[in-house]
Amino acid sequence: MDDKKIEFSQTFHLHRLIARMPEAAREYGLWIINGSTQWCSVQQVDPERDEERCFEFYSLSHMFKGRGVLRIGSRIWDMKPGDAVLICPGDWHLYGGTGGEAYYEDSIRFCGKLPDFMRKNGLITSGKVHLGHVRKLVPLIEKSRSMAPHAWLKAAIELQELLMDICENKDEQSPIESLLETIHAAPSDHWWSVSELAELRGISSDRLRREFLQHTGLLPKNYLEQFKLRQAAGFLISTSASVTETAMRYGYVDRYHFSRRFKMFFGISPDQYRKIFAVERTAGREAGEVSEVSEVSDDKSRR
Repeated sequence: MDDKKIEFSQTFHLHRLIARMPEAAREYGLWIINGSTQWCSVQQVDPERDEERCFEFYSLSHMFKGRGVLRIGSRIWDMKPGDAVLICPGDWHLYGGTGGEAYYEDSIRFCGKLPDFMRKNGLITSGKVHLGHVRKLVPLIEKSRSMAPHAWLKAAIELQELLMDICENKDEQSPIESLLETIHAAPSDHWWSVSELAELRGISSDRLRREFLQHTGLLPKNYLEQFKLRQAAGFLISTSASVTETAMRYGYVDRYHFSRRFKMFFGISPDQYRKIFAVERTAGREAGEVSEVSEVSDDKSRR
């Protein structure tokens, strides 16, 4: 859109919201920031090696052609036409083309009290959803581009209905998907035991291990630690907390154990990881990156 409200920083993979929500949209509780149709990304994603990114807004990307892959934490999904990626603010993730194929998408970015409420109550979470082969976002995006109040309001209502459809379809997810969401929602310092997870699932520990391995490619303990380490890595570069504080936050007994496991997974120590990305963050700010939500004065910012 020609009134783009999002700044993209390629230095440390943080996509920032740099405009103020119009008052009418604030009162309604849902603002469509912008959208794009028929976007094609030919860049190939390596979910095991490429760095994740983070948004300061909600994003819904509907892949209508090609082949893709999505990673959030330790979870990796294959993406096929009809699938969509829903990303919530602050959740580190990575998605794009894979297998030599491009990733064709219609996508929309939004924010507001309504999606915040849905997220807080577990109605929407970051992950893969299925929207089908009809390109539902295209008419919605076209409406949102109008500056007429009734048009953007109609687009917001349609987006709200689409999010509710996603909530209803969520009930059809597999038991192991529900268990993974429980793991992700738990306090960051909690370490689940295999027996605890098996009891929640209502199956034996051996069967739980088999389901985890089949669904995630990892055993439960390995999955849990990789999830924690990725969360800890994001925490290190987004805060000034010490390595010791970070270790305690994610349930490690001490700094040394955390640092040893961190280096085994990422190949560098927590201090080195922070130093590398802290330099990139500083460079981004010196280049004029906007760190706070700013006002947009032209008429196009007020739909």
